[in-house]
Amino acid sequence: MKPSKQIIIAAFFSFILLSSFTKITPDQRLIDYLGAEKVNTLQKNNPNLIAYYNFYLDNAYILEEIPADKLAGNGFTTLTVPLQNGKVNTKKLNILLLDIQRKYDTRVYYKVKGSSQVFVFLSEKEFMEKYNAHRKQLGLDK
Repeated sequence: MKPSKQIIIAAFFSFILLSSFTKITPDQRLIDYLGAEKVNTLQKNNPNLIAYYNFYLDNAYILEEIPADKLAGNGFTTLTVPLQNGKVNTKKLNILLLDIQRKYDTRVYYKVKGSSQVFVFLSEKEFMEKYNAHRKQLGLDK
């Protein structure tokens, strides 16, 4: 038994209607950076940017544990970030508030003050590949 054209069309439009009402919840760290009013405007006018920043906040960097003897004299700039038990507290870390510059095709390294961790900021190119793969996995990019 084949479904009628009307059922298929109704299901399609129902999906489109429900999808248009899906609201992306902004990460609190984005609100802390931009302010609630700006984030509300983005939710209305550019919700994809909210999704981008939500992903960026947790995926634009890597934390690596480095032995203390290898950290000495490496020339990395020191970065002060929230710590918990000598490790970066990723729940409180807001990379949007840090004074760091991303490079297009090179990772940027920082020593984390008070820790044996190194903060590795992904290159723009590497991050966008990661973000696009994430979007494709969610079925947002074909």
